Amino acid sequence: MRQTVPPPKPPQGEAGDWTLLQSRLDRTFWQWDRRPEPAAPVLTRFVIVRPPERLDYDTFDEAEAMFEAMED
Repeated sequence: MRQTVPPPKPPQGEAGDWTLLQSRLDRTFWQWDRRPEPAAPVLTRFVIVRPPERLDYDTFDEAEAMFEAMED
């Protein structure tokens, strides 16, 4: 019998647009775009979620390196 895994969901309670960048069985890697005010420029953060842990990064390269290093 084959078991299906539900699709990843972004962190709850955080306004903005979430884009799934990568997913593994134990963790997900998201891009989070938000505006603190309607006229403000978009702020982008990169978020790794490995329950119960959440790691936020300012740059894609830093977040991707950490996401990949978690495999070790």
